[in-house]
Amino acid sequence: MSTTEPTMLSAFDVAAGQASAAARVRLVACHLERGAGATSRVTVEFTEPVTGASLLSRKEGPTCVGGDLRLAALATLDALSHCADNALRLELVGVKPMRAFDTNLMVVALLAGYNGEVTRVVGTAIVEDDQLAGVARATLHALNRLVAPHLMRLDPFA
Repeated sequence: MSTTEPTMLSAFDVAAGQASAAARVRLVACHLERGAGATSRVTVEFTEPVTGASLLSRKEGPTCVGGDLRLAALATLDALSHCADNALRLELVGVKPMRAFDTNLMVVALLAGYNGEVTRVVGTAIVEDDQLAGVARATLHALNRLVAPHLMRLDPFA
């Protein structure tokens, strides 16, 4: 006979449960521009779920493959933080392209802080053609359930 002990739910678990049916931020496009002086600019475009408004986020930094991937993750973090009305403190730990089961993947590790509590989250996405879009999707996968409870502020009728 097995008994299951009750587990304590963190603020993250409660928020995720309340937002299970909530709308999500959607990725529209990801663009990379190379500038003078070995700089890159990554622009990531999303749609806000309630209003359908377009949301652009840009990050600039040094030109290199790893740097471009990092810029895409940082631009996505900025957009999600904006959507959550800066209620979450988001920090990028790292971005890593991987190959598993004959599939190219992008893995993103993050720290998310809310109400004095910090949790590590990881998101993954299959990379089809565009690594930058894969990074943005992996970042969304890691954070959508944490951002979803904060999206109701976007509802003009709420």
